[in-house]
Amino acid sequence: MRTLGLIFVFLGLLLLLKQFNPEFIVWLHPYAKPIKDAFWGVTLIALGLYILTKKTTRKVVLALYLIYLLLYLVV
Repeated sequence: MRTLGLIFVFLGLLLLLKQFNPEFIVWLHPYAKPIKDAFWGVTLIALGLYILTKKTTRKVVLALYLIYLLLYLVV
């Protein structure tokens, strides 16, 4: 639960930074459409890998998916 709280705090800070300083995220604008369009594909692949893999690999899959979600929400 503690890790989830830290992720939410980090996500909130990124969203606030985007709101108050939009230039912070300008370098991601060319990639915004592909990131948004691939949401369901990435989600299904991450879910499948999470279900099929063991404990250590699950953490890696979860971390990569959370990075993708941060990108999805910020761009």
